[in-house]
Amino acid sequence: MNRLLIAEWRRMVVGLVRYPIDTIASTLTLFLVFAGLFYGASYITSSPIGGGRLSTVVLGYTVWIVMMAATGDMAWSVQNEAQNGTLEQVMMVPWNSVWVFLVRAVMAIVGMLVPVGAVLLALLAMTHVHLFWRPAALVPILMVIATAWGLGLLVAGIALLLKRVGQVLQIVQFLLLFVIVSPVAVLPGLGWHLASIAIPFAAQVSLLHGLLAAGATPTAWLWLESVMNLLFVLMGGIALFIGADRLARRQGILGHY
Repeated sequence: MNRLLIAEWRRMVVGLVRYPIDTIASTLTLFLVFAGLFYGASYITSSPIGGGRLSTVVLGYTVWIVMMAATGDMAWSVQNEAQNGTLEQVMMVPWNSVWVFLVRAVMAIVGMLVPVGAVLLALLAMTHVHLFWRPAALVPILMVIATAWGLGLLVAGIALLLKRVGQVLQIVQFLLLFVIVSPVAVLPGLGWHLASIAIPFAAQVSLLHGLLAAGATPTAWLWLESVMNLLFVLMGGIALFIGADRLARRQGILGHY
């Protein structure tokens, strides 16, 4: 396992060093998209956007960036390996393929810490929003990332079979935006609580908002919903990826594109 960690670390570092313009351009794009929406909406409405919920907007956009990166990395990795003709080599390493893509996803998160941090600081400076950092917020952040990995494994499993999932991945990533802005986890009623367990990130986003934006203390039930949502999505993603891997091997289509 140490060899796998070292290999993926070197792969991530080499990619960042050889293609720095791509990293800088993607970071700048993320900031410019928010800035365009922010100032564009302010100009159209002739009033400041967000009002008292501006902190929620900034936090939600940052979480969405993390979700997109963590969810899409595995699927894009499978598609690129298939396109380059190296997918069979990756799937035939001594380690389980789930571990290979999970370690690759971990290194992708490590590589994006600085870009996402820079975007968040720029957004806070532009909007004059103050987030209340609390150490307990680190737990739901890790939950969001782990849940995104589960969803990413699900899409990566589809990529093993279909090879090209770019449009599917874009649909999934933009659906996540609706999850962020919808208050599913805080709506009353047993049905909404069950929905927050089944819908990826619903409970965790509400948990993060309560800790960082509102400065409130989340309920024990919201913590429980977040943990159950994490387990549901992550275990489901692993199971579906393993099933897709076995089916692709049985049909002999790992090397196809």
